[in-house]
Amino acid sequence: MSCDTPKFNITKGLDNTFIFTIKADGSTLPMEIVGTDTFVADLVPLDPADTTTGLSGISLSLPSDLLSGKVTLNISAASTSNLVSDKGTKTDRYYTRPVYKLIISCTTTNNGNFIAKVPEIYVD
Repeated sequence: MSCDTPKFNITKGLDNTFIFTIKADGSTLPMEIVGTDTFVADLVPLDPADTTTGLSGISLSLPSDLLSGKVTLNISAASTSNLVSDKGTKTDRYYTRPVYKLIISCTTTNNGNFIAKVPEIYVD
């Protein structure tokens, strides 16, 4: 990961809102979302031995403008309380380390079933 790449951070103790633009298959244009489309997110620990933390089955909200292709992931402050954060050592200025990955299961009329992933999620 380069230093210029923004990190996907979840802040504990606060409501977190993330907006994703779903792109049409093979295009840079947003996909037209239909009211019956579903998007469900799971926050999965990167450590396969960790089965106690994470979040599952979070439904993403559909926008009022379905042509925009934007869906919203809301994670409540209460849901963040059990999430784990990982920090580096003092000599490395306590940098945050990724702990989770985000998997969004998408069921759409215009593009069928597919999965979107965010490979590194940081918690601070």
